[in-house]
Amino acid sequence: RKKLMADLDSERYVELLERLVGAALDPATLPDADLAGVGTLPLLATGPWKRLRSAIRQLPDHATDPELHRIRILAKRARYAAEAVAPVAGAAAAAFAKAAARLQTVLGEHQDSVTAQAWLRGAKVSGRRAFAAGELIAMEHVAAADARAKWPKVWNNLNRKSLRSWMP
Repeated sequence: RKKLMADLDSERYVELLERLVGAALDPATLPDADLAGVGTLPLLATGPWKRLRSAIRQLPDHATDPELHRIRILAKRARYAAEAVAPVAGAAAAAFAKAAARLQTVLGEHQDSVTAQAWLRGAKVSGRRAFAAGELIAMEHVAAADARAKWPKVWNNLNRKSLRSWMP
């Protein structure tokens, strides 16, 4: 305690406090820090968008379940990036985020169905329970197929140039 009190009374500690207060009042920044956020923040959302678009372009005609799950993750990142800059970028960024959320939702439904099917197949059941599990697997298979059929249209909606008017 005595050592701590002595350190708090030291000239070195007082100088540190003065430097910290000075840095808080007049922080050292890079030249770009003076640029308006409207011009720079939307740029942050273009990276996640480009990664999503590139991944979709690279998909084979019949994407695997893991590939669609990866697209869902990338859609979520693009959505969150757009939502983060929407207060500065405006309504167009919010509309983009909403469209990305729709893609994320459809692909999330697909992933949930695929996961449920895998879990049901791995369940150790017999008799009537096995029959019920088979019925549930069939229902989830239909749900996954429905989501798989829907996602390209939802993607085409998100991929419209007008939804990206706010991006640099």
